[in-house]
Amino acid sequence: MKFRIHPILLPIFLFFMIVGGVSLYAMILFSLVFHELGHVLAAKQSGMKIRSCTILPYGGELQIVNRQLATKRQRLLIALGGPFATAILLLIGLVSTFPGSAQFTHIQFLLLAVNLLPVLPLDGGQAVSVLLENKQNKYASRSVFLLYSIIASISISLFLSTYLPDSLPYVMISVFLAIQNIISYRFRKYEQAFEKLSASRSFSME
Repeated sequence: MKFRIHPILLPIFLFFMIVGGVSLYAMILFSLVFHELGHVLAAKQSGMKIRSCTILPYGGELQIVNRQLATKRQRLLIALGGPFATAILLLIGLVSTFPGSAQFTHIQFLLLAVNLLPVLPLDGGQAVSVLLENKQNKYASRSVFLLYSIIASISISLFLSTYLPDSLPYVMISVFLAIQNIISYRFRKYEQAFEKLSASRSFSME
């Protein structure tokens, strides 16, 4: 499994290093990696094989082999694995006292709160998307939820932009989310066709 850091993190990390120093940068990076390890462990426990992991401002993105064939239960467990890991760090920060513990706890709270927002591709959005779909409306519900996520992420970025320059990292993250959702919406039909083809191949091999 390959690990990499998305380039969008570089200006965000630079901002936090200027504002809070190297210690803040280190805590944020550690928190993001630990969050993503939660997803990795959940995927492995669900029997999924991971190809790569990309660390993003809100956590990360896993490239999972045959992800399109995963069951609702598997996808739900994977989506909740990251928030569960962050919740563990948050609990540690709340019950322990160490240098920078208050800042560490604040980071975990923000990371957990952001990831549980019901907006794709955040973990909360992934979980809600899985729970909403069924065999009859699977692709239709995905498309509608993607449209909602586009509108929500753009609205969040516009709201946060009123607090610039302090909100700059969060504006960048929300804009990045909007772009990801727009790309996913544009290519949704190709993804659906690929998923159906993979499912039919899997069925014919059984």
